[in-house]
Amino acid sequence: MIRYRQKKINILFGSLLMVGAWWLPVQGKQTTNLILEKAVTTDDPTIPIDELELMLKPLTKDELDGEAEAWMFLLKTKVKELSDAEIAVKRKNRELQQTKEAVDALEDAKEALEEATDTKEKIETEGSAEDRVKALEAAQEAQEALEKAQESVEEAVKEEEKTKQDQTLQGAIDKAVEGTETEKDKAKTSNQDVAKVQDKIGTISNKIVTDEQEQKKTGQGIDQAKQDLEEAVEAKTEVKKQVLVNMTTLREERTALSDRFEVVLEELETKGGDVELYNKYIDAISGIKVDVTDTEGTWITIVGWLQSKEGGLRWANNIGKFLGIVVGFSILSLIIGKVLEKSLWMFPNMSAMLRQFVVRITRQGLFLVGILLGITALEVSIGPLMAMIGAAGFVVAFAFQNTLGNFANGLMILLYKPFDVGDMIEVAGVKGTVKDVNLVCTTINTLENKIIIVPNNSIWGNVIANETSSSVRAMFLTVRISYSNSITQAIQVLKDIANTHPLVLKDPGPWIDTGELAEYAVNIWFMAYTKKEDYWTAYCDISRIIKERFEQEGIVIPLPQQEIYISEAMAKQDLPRAGSHGQIANPKPHSSFPNGKTA
Repeated sequence: MIRYRQKKINILFGSLLMVGAWWLPVQGKQTTNLILEKAVTTDDPTIPIDELELMLKPLTKDELDGEAEAWMFLLKTKVKELSDAEIAVKRKNRELQQTKEAVDALEDAKEALEEATDTKEKIETEGSAEDRVKALEAAQEAQEALEKAQESVEEAVKEEEKTKQDQTLQGAIDKAVEGTETEKDKAKTSNQDVAKVQDKIGTISNKIVTDEQEQKKTGQGIDQAKQDLEEAVEAKTEVKKQVLVNMTTLREERTALSDRFEVVLEELETKGGDVELYNKYIDAISGIKVDVTDTEGTWITIVGWLQSKEGGLRWANNIGKFLGIVVGFSILSLIIGKVLEKSLWMFPNMSAMLRQFVVRITRQGLFLVGILLGITALEVSIGPLMAMIGAAGFVVAFAFQNTLGNFANGLMILLYKPFDVGDMIEVAGVKGTVKDVNLVCTTINTLENKIIIVPNNSIWGNVIANETSSSVRAMFLTVRISYSNSITQAIQVLKDIANTHPLVLKDPGPWIDTGELAEYAVNIWFMAYTKKEDYWTAYCDISRIIKERFEQEGIVIPLPQQEIYISEAMAKQDLPRAGSHGQIANPKPHSSFPNGKTA
């Protein structure tokens, strides 16, 4: 009774397992069909991307969620096919390794057998006991080599059986050789040859020691077994190549699905969907993993990728677009810069440094636009890059406060133009000619021909003295004459010099008059106007002419002097003694007036 109940339980349990084994795949297939049936864009997985974008526009967020699941399923299925093909290649590599080891072992056995044969012939002629021992050892080595070959062949057969039992991997291999019946026949023949060789080697290894008369036949059997194995290696290699070629096709299909899936995700994200996990999956399955230990497989993979429409050809096209866009925008920036530079001269009120700034910014801006467009041609999204730049802007603003301050002050200088390139200015303790102005600093060439770079903060925050902002510049001199000379005569001579000098302007005319009565000279103020480019030439020339004319007219230019008057009472007193160095010891400070009275 107990056995009967146990039997019923076993039958019931087995029935449940059979139903579960049938129901789970059917249920999974039904779920898959439901996912694909709900989607409206997966009917043609090769749909052009521009058409796909238009189909996605009217869909809502919930509908796009269904589209994303459907495309995710298609992509996952393709990735599974590719993974199966990669595993099949690894299995074939192990089969080939074991089969090649068997070929090498048979070669060793053949050499050992030949050595045993040579030793046997030597025994027949000489017949020494030592030669008999050597012959026995050679035969034993040949048998061991055959046993090793048999083990290698057995391993190759086991690997082949593992692949056959795995329907998924065998399906990947069958799909790779689909349409190439010759390769399929070779694969089947190679498997049969390996199995036959396994039996042959077992038979041969039993004859090496026990039946020495059959050694020549044994050698022929080893050659035949080796030839069969080599043919099997060639056939397996061809199958492996076909699988590798099919992997290239699968990668193309995977890339195409990923591109379309990303379009769906972009639309879903725009309408408020969460696509983070989908994007992580795409990043995880993208790319090519190459086994560098498999030289032949690596070469086939690289060549296949280079020739692939979604691989090397696609990236060659993208790189060509990138270079074309960057070069095109570079040439365009130069052309527009030249046109803009000539056009800005139509605005006379615009400063030279502002013109330079506008031209420079236009050129650099166009080049930057070309770089960004070129990056998009490389299928790199600049959205995250722009977001990163925006987020980092706040930190950069704090890190480069002084630089940003110089930038702002540079803009103020360009807008208000207190000076221009070529002007003679004095600012922040530096005097010289302005050579260049940018948004960060100003370059000044001093009179000593020194190049000094002044930050714009120091310029805009200080008093700026521009000596050449006007086309006419005033030349001011203070001319000293002695009290013994006639002021009227001196003024007349100076007027004559100013009126006759070719670089002095008539309008506005020169102005010369008595300035002040100084301690030891009469100061006459001399002011004449000249063009700004003639200023220093006129200044130096007139200074020389004044000196020469004063000498001709007998007008004295006095040197600094001081007159000391000693009172009568002071003269009657003993003068102070001179010190050791001829100086007056303990001098008493006093002052006197011209009338002889002391203060």
